[in-house]
Amino acid sequence: MLTRKTSTAALACILLSTAAVAQRTTQSQSDRPNPSPVSTTDGANLPFQPLGPSDLVRLSVYDSPELSRSFRVDQDGALLLPLLNQPVKVSGLLPDAAAKVIAQNLRDQHILVSPIVDVSVVEYRSRAVTISGAVKSPATIQEFQDTRLLDAINDAGGFSTDAGPEVVLERPGNAPSHILIKDLLDGSHPELNAKVTGGDRISVPEMQKIFVVGQVKAPGSFPFTDSQDTTVLKAVAMSGGLDSFNRDVAYIYRAQPGQTEKTQIAVPLRKIMDRKSPDVKLAANDILYIPTNRGMKNTANVFNHISGMGNTAVSAAIWSAH
Repeated sequence: MLTRKTSTAALACILLSTAAVAQRTTQSQSDRPNPSPVSTTDGANLPFQPLGPSDLVRLSVYDSPELSRSFRVDQDGALLLPLLNQPVKVSGLLPDAAAKVIAQNLRDQHILVSPIVDVSVVEYRSRAVTISGAVKSPATIQEFQDTRLLDAINDAGGFSTDAGPEVVLERPGNAPSHILIKDLLDGSHPELNAKVTGGDRISVPEMQKIFVVGQVKAPGSFPFTDSQDTTVLKAVAMSGGLDSFNRDVAYIYRAQPGQTEKTQIAVPLRKIMDRKSPDVKLAANDILYIPTNRGMKNTANVFNHISGMGNTAVSAAIWSAH
């Protein structure tokens, strides 16, 4: 009889102990906060920037799989979300602020009572900066935080070998800015390395050229760097100097706006070489033509045949006697 009472008491103690443990476990689980949604988007590490049209965002709404996916901001700067009866304006908002606006809309339209919303950026497209022209890899990049003019050009591979003397920066609603590359790079004008923002266009015009043909030793095209410094004498020097049989007069062929034919400009080459006439400035895309003096060439051929002198010596003799 004693044994039966002892067994009953022991069983009662076990049942009470089990109930207490179950109660503590239930209470502990009820005290835990609801788990927050985890975004697995590839854009989770992108820097926070205000959202804009065409940006791709990842929306995570706890316990709402139909809303937890990627959405593209439309051209009006809004997100079209399932279940909501009107677009949610997010343009100009940081991702955290956009999440709060979406959550408020879900509450106001009685979709969710206490929505937990997370917004992260998968891809920025609203902050595009275009770099074109004489760069190694023309590109469209996205401006992040403190992107400067040289940063954008470096992202496009830097200047190519045929880059001209300036960079043109175009901002929406403003006149283009023309910035000399030498001033931008020498470090003495830090204000020229301006901050760029979405919508800016950077172009690097190719180096303009002049062309020298005719009686010079190395005809060809040459860089036109400065309208004040590019002259007939400099063009002759860049093309290796005059050849043996050139005329006293050379010609510049220059394009004129609205005209298909080039204008011909006579240049007193002999007087310029003898410093009896001022040098003549050239313009971009000018063609400097130095004609052959056929009379001198024929005379030189005769003298060369009779005397055995070379063409250069004969030409010099004829020039001095001319």
